[in-house]
Amino acid sequence: MIKEVDITSSNPFQRRVEYFVNELSVGYLEYSIIYDRMEVDNVLVNEEYRGQGIGSKLMAYLVSLAIEYRVDNITLEVRVSNEIARNLYKKFGFREVALRKYYYGDEDGILMEKNIM
Repeated sequence: MIKEVDITSSNPFQRRVEYFVNELSVGYLEYSIIYDRMEVDNVLVNEEYRGQGIGSKLMAYLVSLAIEYRVDNITLEVRVSNEIARNLYKKFGFREVALRKYYYGDEDGILMEKNIM
């Protein structure tokens, strides 16, 4: 089950959805909506629950929210080495648009984008 969760954050635009199994939070997705744009800030699925489609369910929920909020696009950054996440995002129509050198300090990041409107 996916629930929107209140979070205390220094970013007033940031929101969070969590995926629950038997009332236990096993994954979450944090995002921000700034004017006409949505940005994915963080996605995490607990290691023992990976490979069960939870990331896909969180991303599907996010895309439905983006449509509901009528944002123009969704952007995110992902580590170059994170092939699993990159493939998940591509499955949802994200495209790689730029390389961000040393974005993670020790590793480059890839900026990905999905147009909504």
